[in-house]
Amino acid sequence: MKKIPMQQTKDQHGSKDKLVDTIAGLLKRPANLTKDQIKLKLRAQSNKKLLILLNREQTLKEHFGSRDKLIDTIIKSSVGKKKSEDKDYRKRLDSYTTGQLLDVARRKKILKRK
Repeated sequence: MKKIPMQQTKDQHGSKDKLVDTIAGLLKRPANLTKDQIKLKLRAQSNKKLLILLNREQTLKEHFGSRDKLIDTIIKSSVGKKKSEDKDYRKRLDSYTTGQLLDVARRKKILKRK
């Protein structure tokens, strides 16, 4: 039987606070928020949401290394043989969440579905 998210959190990370600390270290932090503010926002999320966020960030790190490398890979697959890069497209991709970027990578067959 599949464990509920709270049990998964306790088994894998010990506590919700440790899971929040792990995720806060992986996320791209907006310039206007401190790390403590990010942690406060994350603590308000459900265990299920936190586990999903952790999975996304780990997939990003495992397959691409960083958001910038993922964005570069998406742009290279879109531009193809063109030499010029569309700066507006890069700016739009940079505004996407990690989940949205991974979805774009899956649609472009850069990343395979599980």
